[in-house]
Amino acid sequence: MRDKIFFSILFLIIVFAMIILYQSYLFNILISFLLCIATFWFKKYLQNIFKKPLLTSLIAILLMITLIFIPIFFVCYRAFIGFKAIDWNMLREVFDSSKIFMQNLVSHIPLAEEYLPSMLNEISFSNISSALLKISSIVGENGLKFFIDGFVIIIFLFVFFYCGEGFYAYIKRLLPFQEKQIQEVAQEVSGTLRIVFLSTFFNVIMQGSAFGIIAYIFGFDGVLLGILYGICSMIPIVGGVIVWLPICAILVYKNNIQGAIILGLYSSIFIGFIIDNIVKPWIIGIVNKRILNKPLQISEFAIFFAILAGIGAFGFWGIIIGPAITAFFIALLRVYENDFLK
Repeated sequence: MRDKIFFSILFLIIVFAMIILYQSYLFNILISFLLCIATFWFKKYLQNIFKKPLLTSLIAILLMITLIFIPIFFVCYRAFIGFKAIDWNMLREVFDSSKIFMQNLVSHIPLAEEYLPSMLNEISFSNISSALLKISSIVGENGLKFFIDGFVIIIFLFVFFYCGEGFYAYIKRLLPFQEKQIQEVAQEVSGTLRIVFLSTFFNVIMQGSAFGIIAYIFGFDGVLLGILYGICSMIPIVGGVIVWLPICAILVYKNNIQGAIILGLYSSIFIGFIIDNIVKPWIIGIVNKRILNKPLQISEFAIFFAILAGIGAFGFWGIIIGPAITAFFIALLRVYENDFLK
């Protein structure tokens, strides 16, 4: 008995020391682990073709980099080039003309003509340019941190791909549960994460392609804006508004008011409402019933709201953390109901 108590205390101390040692990487390890669970089926599919686990893991990692990180890097690179090529003198002229236009417009609006002109006079180009420089520096710092975290995630993801099966077998031996219980929980969590990964991927492709086409029709860079819109579509509530609203403002500035109205209605109704709120839950249901070997007993809307809650709590990577926590909780409830409650 004394040996068990001593071992338990020593083990807890070592676990606490391990947490302190790896605390800077714990979040990245968690993301890598969840991404591995969501995409391990693809790695096994490749392994059936190439046979060698090391080669298969490298190919899977390269495909993950191509699908997730290269589009983000492309947008950041184009944004840096565009910001570097800004003609600040021309931008000042645009600002001054826009300010005169707003003052003339306000002068014809009752009540507003008493307050808004003084507010517009307080807005200067120097204040806006300094604010833009501060925002760009913040975005640059966060972007650098994102790419460093992404590199660490890729390293751990490769380790999980290569050692995943042995690691899973070892964890099953350590857990004090029956094989059936572990299998039920693992199947629920992995199936949910696969649904989230595939449905998010298809949703980004659909929304980005839809906006890229109409942006190209109106004379903009359809590839860049399509990728940017697809990335922003994963942000809850605002989503693609971050992209299409400035484009509408540019069209209004070019006196293409009809085009701005068409693009705004197309983006808010067809892309923002129909694709995001109708087509996306439908795709989740299709993935659940057609792609998974055993359909999950979890609502498509529960997964949808778990994604929203995860993004609100954990940021970008909450897309995968939120559904994982929700699926794990539901799976444990089912195990409790079927095996312990009786």
